[in-house]
Amino acid sequence: MNHNVKVGIAHPRLGLGGSEARVMWGIEALKKDYDISLITAGDVDLDILNKFYGTSVNDNEITCRQAPIPSLLKRVSGAAALRGALYQRFCRRIAGDFDVLISAYNLCDFGLPAIHCLADFSWDDEIRTRLHPLSPGKGKVIYRDNFLRKCYLRFSKLFAAPSGRNLFSGKDIILANSNWVANLIRKKYGVKVDTLYPPVADEFPLVPIEEREVGFVCIGRIFPEKRIERIIDILKGIRNRGHDIHLHVIGKINNSAYGKKIRQLCYRHREWITAEGSCFGKKKQSLLTGHKFGIHACQGEAFGIGVAEMVKAGCIVFTPSEGGQAEIINHRSLLYDNVEDAIDKIDAVLRQPKLHYDLRDHLEKQGAKFSTSNFMHGLRTAVNNFLCEKERQRKTS
Repeated sequence: MNHNVKVGIAHPRLGLGGSEARVMWGIEALKKDYDISLITAGDVDLDILNKFYGTSVNDNEITCRQAPIPSLLKRVSGAAALRGALYQRFCRRIAGDFDVLISAYNLCDFGLPAIHCLADFSWDDEIRTRLHPLSPGKGKVIYRDNFLRKCYLRFSKLFAAPSGRNLFSGKDIILANSNWVANLIRKKYGVKVDTLYPPVADEFPLVPIEEREVGFVCIGRIFPEKRIERIIDILKGIRNRGHDIHLHVIGKINNSAYGKKIRQLCYRHREWITAEGSCFGKKKQSLLTGHKFGIHACQGEAFGIGVAEMVKAGCIVFTPSEGGQAEIINHRSLLYDNVEDAIDKIDAVLRQPKLHYDLRDHLEKQGAKFSTSNFMHGLRTAVNNFLCEKERQRKTS
């Protein structure tokens, strides 16, 4: 135990996603042994974060270091790249205050060696564009894939004033959130990458299959890449095959063009779709453990913490076959390639009730891999390895 060792855990903006789970459980993993600071550019509400992630981080256990972002820039939804540039500059300015730096959301240019936890592919244009291309449709100009957007992103990158460090030089520790991501990064960059699965809280009671409704849940942020409309198309196909199923969409639906589209679709099919909005605690637990099935539609997701939550809640979950989310499921009967394939596979499972017990047993074993204890142990190991290497270099320099 050494509270003289200062650890900075960085995340640009704390919402309620998978990378934020790493922040909160990362603090839980390290707070007894180190002096912890949270480096961010947004507001921090520990009450909401603790409630959502099942943690118990107190104000007196961390120091918040907030990047000075102008209030006007905070309110402009299309200014994320500029906010990110200011955040990066702030991280580099204070990096020397810490013995260990951890980025909980992708690569961060601290200007010093650090531990980086990969969350998605927003930092790699080639992979991101291949897996989740920008839609050329309607929406704010700043989000369209056009000349103006390219100029804006180029300016933001220059304004961030990169240090020029090669984060793949071998001096940094890179932690992927799935083996699928680790393999992609190794292949492209030729760098050592380890896998550290994100933490998923274990608070779900095991409700027997026969006591659950024959319905579906989906959970996560309501963004275009999540393809909620595809879930609705798939389950419409299932209903057309004679199955009386329903769907609960769990997640905040904002007033973006996509949010409005999903809200309209839910209302149009309100006899069998319920838009639940954000759910916490017992309500979320009741919805997940009260239904037999879960469904996900994001293709090529780096991990998919919503999938892992549904699995740990005892749902039989169907998900696309490419990505880290397929690694969570790891069963050919539950992985689909397109809408038609999904309809066929779900139909087949629904018609074989005895198979549900085997699938449930398989997923229960899968879910055990994504525990908070495994994550905390892995992060503590990474920090210890980082400090040992830092000391070795000090002695040999």
